[in-house]
Amino acid sequence: MIPVVKIPSNATAAMLLYVSVIGLLLVIATIIRLKVSFFRKAFIPASLIAGFIGLALGPYALNIIPQTIVGSMGTLPGQLICIVFATMFLGYSHGEKLDKGTVHDSAAMLIWTWMGGCLQFAIPCLVTAVLFTPLMGVNPMFGSVIEIGFDGGHGTAGGMAGIFRDAAALNWPDGADLGMTTATIGLLVGIFGGIALINYAVRKKYTAVITEPVSLGEVVEVFKGNNKPVAAYVTISKDVVDSFAFHFGVIGIAILIGKIIVSLITQALHMKGLPLFPFTMLGGWIINYIFYKLGLGDLLDRKSFEKISGMALEILIVAAISTIKIPIVLAYWLPLLVTSVLTTICVIMTVMYICPYIYKTAWFEKGIIQFGVKTGVAAIGYMLLRTADPDWETDSGKTYALSTPLSSPFIGGGLVTTAVPYLIKGIGAMEVGLIFTGIALVLFAVLRFFFWDKNAVKVQRS
Repeated sequence: MIPVVKIPSNATAAMLLYVSVIGLLLVIATIIRLKVSFFRKAFIPASLIAGFIGLALGPYALNIIPQTIVGSMGTLPGQLICIVFATMFLGYSHGEKLDKGTVHDSAAMLIWTWMGGCLQFAIPCLVTAVLFTPLMGVNPMFGSVIEIGFDGGHGTAGGMAGIFRDAAALNWPDGADLGMTTATIGLLVGIFGGIALINYAVRKKYTAVITEPVSLGEVVEVFKGNNKPVAAYVTISKDVVDSFAFHFGVIGIAILIGKIIVSLITQALHMKGLPLFPFTMLGGWIINYIFYKLGLGDLLDRKSFEKISGMALEILIVAAISTIKIPIVLAYWLPLLVTSVLTTICVIMTVMYICPYIYKTAWFEKGIIQFGVKTGVAAIGYMLLRTADPDWETDSGKTYALSTPLSSPFIGGGLVTTAVPYLIKGIGAMEVGLIFTGIALVLFAVLRFFFWDKNAVKVQRS
């Protein structure tokens, strides 16, 4: 333990200490990320490194950071995820007109996204029901943690942590640590597996743009002088209010609306333990709609919301990984290994053997961004797309962006992701697995009937 650090008795002062510890870890990790070539070339984010440093310094390893701090840090993700979700719809105005090809591929990607998310519930749930629960006594809710981690990512896993630990909700504390573990596994699969897929596609001439194998190379990471990109735009004079403070206030309103919605549902349906964070997203949509309806849309800057959300997410990841209970992860090592391998194979198969037939153009580029998203997070998907399409010559990025409004709020970290553990608790893993298997088959049938090109070829260049 650290004898020079006294834990304040005041809750606000204590929270300041915990955030300061996370800030220290994040700064140290950032310097390591910039200086150590392996982390730099592998695109490992500093927040992930900081989390593992915190884990090594915690009570399950070196015991430098005391359990009192670690335990309190573990409560941060459940609160910070509300900020992340509240910003999802804030700052978006009406979109541009699109050509038929882009609309076709965006619709196909939307259905593919839903199908892939359903499979990440179906396979782990069925394996859990058939093998892990009867043979090893694993909690049936284990069937939900792969989708939470792989498709949802660290943000979703952090948000669900409090719900898993809440006795009034799911009452399965192990799920909090397993969700963060699968998110980390998925992130690594996305980075290294994605690069391997790109190189395989280059050799097979599946790529539409690049012709040479790639590696986890280096990009510009420190912006100097006049090369610094614009992070956000000021929408209101500082004589009135600081622009970031105003945007933070809007996020606060979205969270309050979410709280009101949760309260109404709780009172009407007598449901206890409802998570707040998915409903803050709905609150964000409501306040965004009101602003644009009243002609106040110019006050909202999407980039400002992204920066506030990004800061919250970085802190969330550090806190969540630092507080993982290592003994719990070790106790579940076999179920984690089996389900992670099966899920990875499933994602690869759906990318390589479905994408060529459902997209009109750039099938591999559209598939590789989805591979990154389905195993890691959107940032990994875009990193892989940038590797396969360095100059954005294809419309793959736009296609993905257009598909997200009808997928992200629900699957891969949205309302469906949140509901599945409750569903498993209510009717069982086998039943949930069969339901999502059925939905995935229906969605695949829709792809075959409406989007399938039986004459499509995988080779995109001569």
